[in-house]
Amino acid sequence: MDKRYYALLPALILIGLVSLFADKNKASKQGIAKGLIVPPALKDLGKGYKVRIIYFVPSDRKVKPNYQEKTEVLMRVVSDVYEREMKAHGIKTRGLDFEFGEDEKLKVHLVKAKKAASFYTGEPFDVDRLLNTQQQEIWETVGFSRNRPMLVFSEAGAVAEARPIPQVYSGLACVSGDIFSDEVTASNIEEQIQKLVNRNEEKKQEGKDERSSSQVSQTSNGVLIHELGHIFGMLHDTRDQRNIMMRGYDKLGQMYAFPEARDRPVRFSLAHARMAAASRFFNESFENSDTKPPKIQDFKLSGPAKAGERKIKFSINMSDNKGLGPFVIMQRGGGQIDAMVADKDLDGVENYSEEISLECPRPLVGGQPLVYIINLMDVNGNLSQSVANSVVVSD
Repeated sequence: MDKRYYALLPALILIGLVSLFADKNKASKQGIAKGLIVPPALKDLGKGYKVRIIYFVPSDRKVKPNYQEKTEVLMRVVSDVYEREMKAHGIKTRGLDFEFGEDEKLKVHLVKAKKAASFYTGEPFDVDRLLNTQQQEIWETVGFSRNRPMLVFSEAGAVAEARPIPQVYSGLACVSGDIFSDEVTASNIEEQIQKLVNRNEEKKQEGKDERSSSQVSQTSNGVLIHELGHIFGMLHDTRDQRNIMMRGYDKLGQMYAFPEARDRPVRFSLAHARMAAASRFFNESFENSDTKPPKIQDFKLSGPAKAGERKIKFSINMSDNKGLGPFVIMQRGGGQIDAMVADKDLDGVENYSEEISLECPRPLVGGQPLVYIINLMDVNGNLSQSVANSVVVSD
């Protein structure tokens, strides 16, 4: 997440689809009668690759009431958005799966941490320290998370960050436990949808920011979808303001109200839907024994990037003995200017060697640092990443 998101965290603390919509199994009659769409209940899909939910509470913090019920509500929205967007792009999948307990309810691992919040955050706040210390203690308490990427609701500090661990089909996506406050999340799905859709709510003053409770709920619930997207191989994508991997999730409520929902006001780009679909969390047919990530032999500029230009030539050479899947390339700009500059589905070819042209979102400036990131998936859900660094030369 970009640093601008952190500036909004105090506010967070305080406070075809037509067939899918018509499917009685996908939305309650009560919700439709009100002109709203209510996500279906979660169920155990029996997959081998599931999301693990963690509630991390330092020793000097209190467990918020109704966290179990609220987690179920939040995950119903998360699961629903992924399923609807996959369907919108013509991708067949049973959807995202989660760990369930013997009682057939969503399993939320409550980790009552050994130390006070400041131990995990550091003083001053250090996001890497927070992620590292939490991850280690969670593994010691709950067990290693192979095939189980962790979505962590943390009472230690305000953060929205994701760290994929593709070698073991895992990772850690961390968000603030303040999402469990009554102002942000309801204990039942009907009330949560009302929170997300409430357009007429009066705005509340919080310093210089004016954000209604509904807006806070939309951002808080939506950021879960965004951070998990990074675990599934997605990068930031600012080409369309509706993209979830930009900040489209700020308007999440429009996904649950007619007639706005028909136009997919919040969405994944096709490029990112393909990445998630190729991962083992959505892919319905992959070779489980293939654990070797695809090789990225070359990912570099073909020549110097020159000031004033907008196009850059890139040399790419990649291979996988079982077949290459989709890739995405992002030009790192920080925050709202991270730009998706290329994507392609390689459809199972074993080798890909090309010189491609990447168009920058704006003309290059002499001395400007350039950072390009490629995420590449193979046909069996193995993920690789490579980074190319350069500097724009002046004329």
